[in-house]
Amino acid sequence: MHAITAHWITDRRFDLLCYIAPCLASYLLLYANLALAVPVMFLWWLWVVVIDGPHVFGTISRTYLDAEEWRTRRPLLLGSLLWFLLGPAAVGIGVATGSRSPYQVFLLFASLWAYWHVVRQHYGFLCLYQRKNGEPAGRENALDYWLFYILMIAPLACFVLLNEQARDVVMLSALSRGQLDAAVTLARGAVFAALAVYVGKEWLRWQRGEPLNGPKNLLLLSVVPVHLVVCMYEPVATHLHLLMFSVAVTVHHNVQYHGIVWFYNRNRYRGEGARERFGPMATWVSRSFWVYYAIGLLFTFVVRYSSWIFTGMPEIPGGPGPNFISETRLGGSYSVAELAVAFWWGFAFHHYYLDQRIWRVSRDRQVQSGLRV
Repeated sequence: MHAITAHWITDRRFDLLCYIAPCLASYLLLYANLALAVPVMFLWWLWVVVIDGPHVFGTISRTYLDAEEWRTRRPLLLGSLLWFLLGPAAVGIGVATGSRSPYQVFLLFASLWAYWHVVRQHYGFLCLYQRKNGEPAGRENALDYWLFYILMIAPLACFVLLNEQARDVVMLSALSRGQLDAAVTLARGAVFAALAVYVGKEWLRWQRGEPLNGPKNLLLLSVVPVHLVVCMYEPVATHLHLLMFSVAVTVHHNVQYHGIVWFYNRNRYRGEGARERFGPMATWVSRSFWVYYAIGLLFTFVVRYSSWIFTGMPEIPGGPGPNFISETRLGGSYSVAELAVAFWWGFAFHHYYLDQRIWRVSRDRQVQSGLRV
């Protein structure tokens, strides 16, 4: 007897709206940029302010505003702030040595961690759907584990090889046409092999009458094609600006994160005695989604506009443009603008690091309770 399990993280409507359907935003933004010629910087600015910045605040809402988190995780909350020093340290080394290499390596590290952060969150949702639908979860499900990471990492390798701007960032510009073609073929082969193995595995389950995990497969059908289109479809991959790449592969992740944070906050901060246990800030921010989102927008404006003053980005609508602050020289080829970019990456690093420490569903009873796992 054939069956499909359908146990959701929140409920079917919420999961489809917040965890599955947001992939459509990636396609819409790509179409706006590549087909309708909407400027990259406008779309990037819109994404940063409306979606990406508030999602960083989502982490703050369930850590720094939570009195119990301060009691139990104070070393983590304070120690994670050290990530703000990494960028300035790279600039300092560059100034001292007269080399651009430390700054370029720093930006490469930042870009790779940003992509890995997105991949890890998608995998977290995969594990939740495995748990909810009675499958071995995480590394206990070794085949899903390896196939998923091949389907996420091999396309990135393909994009780096196909996109000239990306090749410059990772310092692969010297590769010959033949070497590039061979490496792209290898990356594509890994993707197609992984897809074939996964589809074959699911087909065998179906033939044996074992239930298929409906939500997990819907998640993969939403996440994987976005990465294949962005990274491997040459009319897109070869013409995509790196900022637009960030928008396209991250917007799905942003909406997912808002959904899971709001589900968690709603469960944790609304019960009887929540104000006394977690403090007034956490409970007030989570009184409604619109309060939570409005404060996230305010946080984004403060963080981003202050960074634009120091970086002097003329492309940003309403931005200040180059000014005496951003163009002040630090030594060699470095100015305050580079230092500002490096420092403000600390907000992302802090978010990435803290996020991977506070969502350990398999071992954290607090998270299990908040997510009703």
